Amino acid sequence: MNESLYKNAEEAKRHAAAIDRIAASMQVRPEEVEPLYERMLAKMQKKARIKTFLAIFTARRVEQLLRRLNAPHRRRSYGGASMINAQ
Repeated sequence: MNESLYKNAEEAKRHAAAIDRIAASMQVRPEEVEPLYERMLAKMQKKARIKTFLAIFTARRVEQLLRRLNAPHRRRSYGGASMINAQ
């Protein structure tokens, strides 16, 4: 865990709990979530004026990212026909 991202131990615990929740909900190991979470947190900390809800917003963004990365490839459809059928 990158200690420089957190003001104190309580804040570090709050973010560690968010990482654990994401890992459980996405069925991945916390070690896989942590680097993504910390990069997103660092990026959001730079822009945030109010930092109270950073754990919530960061968790949402990381979950969205993981869903996109793990989403099965879908065929594009236009007007009900898949691209394969349109050829």
